[in-house]
Amino acid sequence: MKIVFLNSRDHWRNGWLTSPEELQIVVNILEKAGIETAATELETVDQLERVLDGILPDTLLWPNAYFVNAGNGRIVWLNEYIEARGLPFIGSNARTLRTVLEKDACQAVLRENGLPIPDFTVITRENLPDMEALITERIGSFPVVLKPTAESGSVGVCLAHDRDQAREGAAGILDEFPHSNVIIEEFLPSDDITCGFVQLGDQVMLLPTAYLVRTAPGKSNILSRRERLRHWDDQDKVMPHIADADIQDQLKDYIPQIAAALEIKGITRIDGRLDKNGTLRFFDVNGLPALCFPEAVMVKQCFSCFPDHPKELVFEALIHTIVHHALLLSGMPVPEAIERLNLFMLESNQVIVGEAVENPTAQASFEC
Repeated sequence: MKIVFLNSRDHWRNGWLTSPEELQIVVNILEKAGIETAATELETVDQLERVLDGILPDTLLWPNAYFVNAGNGRIVWLNEYIEARGLPFIGSNARTLRTVLEKDACQAVLRENGLPIPDFTVITRENLPDMEALITERIGSFPVVLKPTAESGSVGVCLAHDRDQAREGAAGILDEFPHSNVIIEEFLPSDDITCGFVQLGDQVMLLPTAYLVRTAPGKSNILSRRERLRHWDDQDKVMPHIADADIQDQLKDYIPQIAAALEIKGITRIDGRLDKNGTLRFFDVNGLPALCFPEAVMVKQCFSCFPDHPKELVFEALIHTIVHHALLLSGMPVPEAIERLNLFMLESNQVIVGEAVENPTAQASFEC
């Protein structure tokens, strides 16, 4: 079999693998497993269509971007073109990716399914003059968190303590990100809780971790792009495993339901914070969680939850798990090396393993 990586000019930043060097690490793992690989960087939709026209039946696609450039400043969804041809691919479909990337749409789906989220409002270029009234009506008070609706990786995220900061922040986001509106959320006074979700067939695994920057405590700060880009030093910037039973119970209740509501396929990372009453409220679902070794959040989660195994082995098992699940969904044969090693085979008392659910109202059955 063969795996073809579809990269996209100008859109590496939001992909699973954000540079050719990081991509090569994954290629080496796959080739070690006996899988032939190829990679292309798409510059136009016409080039994408030519590549897809040449895909053979034994090929699994790995789309490493949300978008492909379509000329005159326009972009199109990469996975829509793959799905139109019925080709097998890794990750979630275009509808799911569109929903989770557009934060207001994602929060609307979670709210419709009764899942806990922060109070929020959406600011557009048209209703910007009404922003203060909307904050008062939908959220109630400051501080608030402002984010562009169609970006990931905490790009453009800022904290506003009053209406002047909110007005300046919203105007700046609308100016800098022409494809985005602004989502304004209530500020939740706790450190970030980020939970990895990995699926293999009918099994799911939760990776419960906290995302801490001790010099920017969550009771009064948010994690901006600057903090996200800092290296993990395991002193100030750390990702500890979460052993708190109440938080784990909430993750067991909600993470599988969120994945089902959004029709996530195989893998995601879901972020939230505790409100003042201790309820975990979710504000970010990642459609293409970065897999850059060794710094990406999803990768660091695996290291934190499998502390007794070498990091290289854990990362190899993560890549195998992602590919294995996609092959099962596509009805394609699974190479022996991929079958022999995956995250579900590694011993750890810090992961939560259970059965997948298809209905967002269903309760998953877990064992620690």
